[in-house]
Amino acid sequence: MNLDIVCSLKVIYHNYMSVYTNLSTKEVSLLLSKYSIGTLKSFQGISDGITNTNYFLNTSKGKYIITIFEDITESKVKKYLKLMNFFSNNNMCCPEIMLTKSGDISSKVKSKPCSIMEKLSGKTINITNVSLCKSIGSIIGNFHNTGSKYNYKISNTRDIKWVKKNIAKIKNHISKEQLDILSYSSKVFRKIFEMKLPNGMIHSDLFRDNVLARGNKVTGIIDYYYSFNGPLIYELAVIINDWCVNKDGSINLMKYNSFLNSYNLERKLIAIEKKQMNNAMIAAGLRFYLSRLVDMIFPKVGEITHVKDPSAFETIIKKRINSA
Repeated sequence: MNLDIVCSLKVIYHNYMSVYTNLSTKEVSLLLSKYSIGTLKSFQGISDGITNTNYFLNTSKGKYIITIFEDITESKVKKYLKLMNFFSNNNMCCPEIMLTKSGDISSKVKSKPCSIMEKLSGKTINITNVSLCKSIGSIIGNFHNTGSKYNYKISNTRDIKWVKKNIAKIKNHISKEQLDILSYSSKVFRKIFEMKLPNGMIHSDLFRDNVLARGNKVTGIIDYYYSFNGPLIYELAVIINDWCVNKDGSINLMKYNSFLNSYNLERKLIAIEKKQMNNAMIAAGLRFYLSRLVDMIFPKVGEITHVKDPSAFETIIKKRINSA
């Protein structure tokens, strides 16, 4: 069968995909010509993307991922990609970023920055358990220890300025209760980022769909494009809010303890971090509650878009506020 037909059949977008930049076989082949990773066999749009466009890529030399950055500048993209190769070189479950023939860590397609990276083994996690929470705890403890050796700084693109700007953007489109939740949470958010907490390089977006696993063992961490230098417990809070909560937003203590005990074996939490953990979970909940509200009220125009439900984080934040 003709390669164009094969690739056209493979790039069939399901109703849960986010593909903002549609690539043709010719465009992918031209992109591949800049690298030394073989010739094109097939490519396919990836489901679950929210911010960037991703494709599975099969070549004569192996399996890779193409990422096209929709809202990130080329200079920022290179910072993230260099960070990824730092973690990859330190065996931290991170995909290696392929360099072009001229040694560049990124390239361009349709005037947008893009990268090609190795495809890691494992599948994204749908449902967590105690063993998976233990595995990610150990890895993130090592991740934070390793990240302390990284000599370059990356700023937070979802800082308090971003929070204020987006609350103002949606305040006339939400209920009073939702606005009250955002207002209270933003004060906690500011507090967490202004306190003198242990800081370092964090991923900050370690949801289950950004983690790969085989069985009960984590094998890969992907999508580093919100990484920045920030409070280490903010990272833990992001994970706990997604990995260690029940459907009603309450903490699943078995998962929570498994995660933190495992993390503690690699990097010990200090007293102030333990004391501020609930506030960190409010701050982390705000970041994703707010971004999902914005995406729901002002959806992006894309090939097919996937908007996540903000109500889950509304429930989580309410639980954390009531526990404060």
